[in-house]
Amino acid sequence: MGLYGAMKLIKNANLYAPEPLGMSDLLISGEQILHVSEPGFTLPGLEVEVIDAEGRAVSPGFIDNHVHVLGGGGGLGFRSRVPELQTSQLTRVGTTTVIGMLGFDQSTKDMRGLVGKTKGFVGDGITAYALTGATLRHPVPTLTGDIIDDIAFIDSIIGVGEISISELGYGYDSLGPGAQYIAEALVQALLVGRLAGKGGFLCLQVPPYFEQCLKPLFTMLDTSHVPINQMIPSHVNQTEGYMLDAIQWGQRGGWVDVGANYRPDNFYERSIQPAEAVTRFVEAGISVDQILISSDGNGAPPKEEKGEAVPSRANYGHVGSLHMVWRQLIEQNRLPPEDALRLVTSNVAKACHLPQKGQIRAGMDADLIFFDKDWQVDTVIARGQEMVRNKEILVRGMFEETVLEGLK
Repeated sequence: MGLYGAMKLIKNANLYAPEPLGMSDLLISGEQILHVSEPGFTLPGLEVEVIDAEGRAVSPGFIDNHVHVLGGGGGLGFRSRVPELQTSQLTRVGTTTVIGMLGFDQSTKDMRGLVGKTKGFVGDGITAYALTGATLRHPVPTLTGDIIDDIAFIDSIIGVGEISISELGYGYDSLGPGAQYIAEALVQALLVGRLAGKGGFLCLQVPPYFEQCLKPLFTMLDTSHVPINQMIPSHVNQTEGYMLDAIQWGQRGGWVDVGANYRPDNFYERSIQPAEAVTRFVEAGISVDQILISSDGNGAPPKEEKGEAVPSRANYGHVGSLHMVWRQLIEQNRLPPEDALRLVTSNVAKACHLPQKGQIRAGMDADLIFFDKDWQVDTVIARGQEMVRNKEILVRGMFEETVLEGLK
């Protein structure tokens, strides 16, 4: 391959970078984008694989910043533990970068397993990171015994989360350290993030079912003046009360992360439809550049009724909901494709401090999605490698096919 890695020339792409660039050619060298040009680009004398996009829309790969890659659940007993996520479950819906975290169950699933799973995804060909901690433990469980050492010395760990303001979970307020501990964890993550050149952000779980919601964090911001953009409150569309606080959060300049799986038609009766939540943020004067969408995928939170966990027929969170909601924003809510793309690409890269991700330009990682005319995922390239072609999965995890064959 000489001076360059394996080279691909993508021709005739209707490029969204995420800003619309129109018809373009795109040169990939190894895992990186080498050059973006007008149509007709050639490389005489070099061996290049040519991929004709045939005028299809091409965007950066999606970044899902909230996924329980080891499997969430466990709140309804051991049999409610969700299995591990497989690589093709992500790539088939356009996700090329995933940020994994522990959830409710930090007893049978731990940071060793999470970091190992992250490395496995990287081995399969996508990009994966992890957050240190677990939803309900204060102090959070870590790999090395310390938040600072985890972020400083474990390459794949870039922040803290999912961490709850309440020690009892998303359905309750509690009398524990709550926001005070959030502030302590935030300071540690922020300082070591500067040292290690990482985000050092906190992914927050906020109990939405009582009056508190984000109010303890507003108090923390007012008294400590910690930077608001170091925290990402998750699934802010879960209830009307949480949504109202999230609007204030966004008006103060913070990130707002809409949960794609939190929908009334998905048995979260008190939630706001994700696409509607995005529209409400924009109407409230919050910049599109502050809004994120994540799936909270591969988790299974039980429903809460009067303080008790009860089963739900649809409590599993599909990672494909990220693409589904994104497509709905374009086709039903008439959000311009370039604005909708920011919510799942460049905004997420900025919020999570991933400078190589979320855009199509020279020097960025070669993570791309080709869409058909209906904005369905057609072809996916991750780190320069085709993972999906014409809706056919090309790359799977090592044992995915073996398991499937065993079921025949």
